[in-house]
Amino acid sequence: MAAILDVSTKGRFLKSPIKGTTNIPYDEVEHNLEKIKTMQPLIVCCSTGELSKWACGFLKKNGIEETHNGGNWETTSFIIKNSQK
Repeated sequence: MAAILDVSTKGRFLKSPIKGTTNIPYDEVEHNLEKIKTMQPLIVCCSTGELSKWACGFLKKNGIEETHNGGNWETTSFIIKNSQK
């Protein structure tokens, strides 16, 4: 199963409805590439879906290919529920 990476700010992440996610805020992703590489495959999400889109592009440009944009929390929750069926 894919790891869930939430790139929301720490404050927003505390409000996340998705259990079991790892939070690395978008502005810290660049400094955590080695850690993120070990988490593949990844579903990247955030509260609105904007930062996750940018993070996925950045990660793929930096060799982390097994990265999928989960979008906002609602969409990611839907993906998780349907993958468990």
